[in-house]
Amino acid sequence: MSDNAATVFVNYDKLSSVSELEQTYMELGRAYYEGRFEDPLPELLPLFDRITRLRNEQEITAGICPGCGNQLKPGAVFCGKCGVRLKR
Repeated sequence: MSDNAATVFVNYDKLSSVSELEQTYMELGRAYYEGRFEDPLPELLPLFDRITRLRNEQEITAGICPGCGNQLKPGAVFCGKCGVRLKR
């Protein structure tokens, strides 16, 4: 094995979460751009909710509270600073 060899571990769950978030952003952009509706907000709200959920999941996975930005302890169910519930 050479000095440059390294083992890389890939968290496929995290990657799929990122791609789902990016896909949702693309759906939101497409829906907004195409604008086939008079009032876009009701049509876009489900996409806003999905983006918020996915971003919160990513922050929790990264160990950051989505409520206050506090560093989380591993396995935390609630944020120790603001008390937001982290896992359902």
